[in-house]
Amino acid sequence: MSLTESSDWILQNFKVLFSFLGAIQAFILAAVILFYPRENRVSNILLSLFVFSIGHLLIINRVAEWLNHHYDWLLFSFQLLGLISLYLYIKSLYKEINWRKHWWHILVMVFDSFRIYIGSQIRLSNLEEDEYYYQFLGTNFEYFSLIAIVVIYIIYFSLSIKEYQNYLKIARKNFSDELRLGTSWVKQMIYGRYFLIVIDFILLFINYTFKESYSPYHGIANTIAYTVFAYYITIKGKLNPAVYQLRQIENPQLGEKSFEKIDQKESNELLEVIAKLFRKSMDQDKLYIQEGLSVKEVAEHLGYPPYLVSQAINTCLEKSFFELVNGYRVEEAKNMIMDEKYNHLSMVGIGFEAGFSSKTAFNTAFKKHTGMTPSEFKRLDH
Repeated sequence: MSLTESSDWILQNFKVLFSFLGAIQAFILAAVILFYPRENRVSNILLSLFVFSIGHLLIINRVAEWLNHHYDWLLFSFQLLGLISLYLYIKSLYKEINWRKHWWHILVMVFDSFRIYIGSQIRLSNLEEDEYYYQFLGTNFEYFSLIAIVVIYIIYFSLSIKEYQNYLKIARKNFSDELRLGTSWVKQMIYGRYFLIVIDFILLFINYTFKESYSPYHGIANTIAYTVFAYYITIKGKLNPAVYQLRQIENPQLGEKSFEKIDQKESNELLEVIAKLFRKSMDQDKLYIQEGLSVKEVAEHLGYPPYLVSQAINTCLEKSFFELVNGYRVEEAKNMIMDEKYNHLSMVGIGFEAGFSSKTAFNTAFKKHTGMTPSEFKRLDH
């Protein structure tokens, strides 16, 4: 075996090894998520499908190469399933999904399969049997295909970001701790997945531009990137399994409908009463010290439904639950910093005592409310 042949053999087997290592991790993780204890099974299934799609994408290129690309339309027909699942997963975290309104995703997948089928037929009919498959022939359909998939990616990225923003907005009305919610985890999945797509397009451009020099290394960088992503979400899950069981926000619509039947004056008076009780629960009972406090837990303490407590906060106090609770925590932390009996505690320790769940959350909230970090405030006080 010559040096060139040995090099080609190593590169090919390196791709296969990395592909299957990453795929196995993704498939195992998908199974773990699918059977993870949770009330809302829909979210589990959707997240599991997203992770499964990463493993699927890692191995289909290798399988396509073994089958000489004759069945690409079938192998790649589910490549958009991961993006669709991610979008619907985020939506499922704060509302029930009306599946009848999402039939169009199937049409998108069918169109994508047709696009891949025509593209593969064009290549197979214009290339010799042993000729390099991944090259741009310059046909009108190839230009159309490239534009079409870019548009599809942009649409699903925009939809996912919109749902994430909706989830974050509603989450802040219901929870005091984004870390417990896992909102950063959701954002990492969105940007991580679409970053992989950007890498795919960069490498596609390099492949089409420098075909001769790049062809021996085709697929290696993609495989490494997808494998790293698969391992990242696996390790993230092992370190913090709660990210696979994000707290779904209760749908308040049924309660709000019954509340609308109450006279406007009576409803306003009731909301004012709840708002005062909320203030009292913070000022006297110091509920904000409870880490990961939610509207539901406050509602149980006050003896009112969560949707009423949430509406009272937003209407009468004109701030989100997230802002209010963290405002109380910052004031508690300021008092502790100025009190000599807490000098034995570090800044992080004071943050935990005030109800924050992490150093980052403490510093972010403190700077937002005071314009300075806890350490700067301590130096100023002295």
